[in-house]
Amino acid sequence: MIYPNTRKAIRSALTTVVLIVCFIILKTLTNLEVIGINVYSVVSGILILLIFFMTIVGFIFALKTINEPRTKLKTIALVLNSILMALLVVSVINIVIELFNYSKLH
Repeated sequence: MIYPNTRKAIRSALTTVVLIVCFIILKTLTNLEVIGINVYSVVSGILILLIFFMTIVGFIFALKTINEPRTKLKTIALVLNSILMALLVVSVINIVIELFNYSKLH
C-alpha cells in the first residue's frame, strides 16, 4: 500500500526531475541556436518557477511521510526530495552571493 503523502512526495520529486531535464534540453537547444534567446528567456523563467514550487511542495510532503510506516518508496521520496531541496537552497544562496558581489562592484 502506498500512503497518500508518499505518493504526493514521489510525484513531486519525479516532476521536478522531469522539469530539470526539460530545462537542460532547452538550454542545449538555445546553445545550438535552434531556439531564440527570447523564447529561451520566457520558457526558462517559467520552468525555474515550476521547479522552485515543485521542490518545496515535494519536500513538505516528504516531511509529512515521517509518521507513515517505513517503505522503500518512502525512503526514496524522502532522500530525493531532500537532495532537490538542498540543491535549491545552495542555488538560492549562490544567487544571493552573486548579487551581493555585483552590487559591491557597481
